Amino acid sequence: MGWLRRDNERNVYAGLRQQILDLAPATMRLAPSAEHPQVYGGLMEMGMGGDVATLVVVADGTTSLYWSTGGGIIGAGFHDVVKGPSKAFLAALEGHVDEFDPDSSGATPTAGMIHLRALTFDRGRLLAAGPEADFAEKRKPMWDAFFAGHAVIAAIRKLPNIQKAS
Repeated sequence: MGWLRRDNERNVYAGLRQQILDLAPATMRLAPSAEHPQVYGGLMEMGMGGDVATLVVVADGTTSLYWSTGGGIIGAGFHDVVKGPSKAFLAALEGHVDEFDPDSSGATPTAGMIHLRALTFDRGRLLAAGPEADFAEKRKPMWDAFFAGHAVIAAIRKLPNIQKAS
């Protein structure tokens, strides 16, 4: 597990984010499976003021959390405490795959908004967006994916030697 530094924070964030948005599953040797028939990766992005926190989970075990202001955590998915919640997050996205819309812009969320993204084998990148309160108060159909994403973040916070972004 590594800690991302704040050097060139916005450029690093934008580069990491674009890398996952453009991820081709074949480059990671990912193919549809019984566990992941459609979704090979997912993001939960949270708009906070002018900043964004991005949670990334990929079916190969990759789990990362990073901030547009700089800093983040990579490699968290290889810790046992994070594996289960990461799998549950992808399963929740998989369960709602037909409720997503195509995501052509890849825009980040604004303050108070949540973007859930499903990276799929045959339908490309998909998006479900809405106010955080609607997910938190279970008014959005994908509220369970929102809570599953937060369970991943909670598991990451339990890891030893986690530093807060400075």
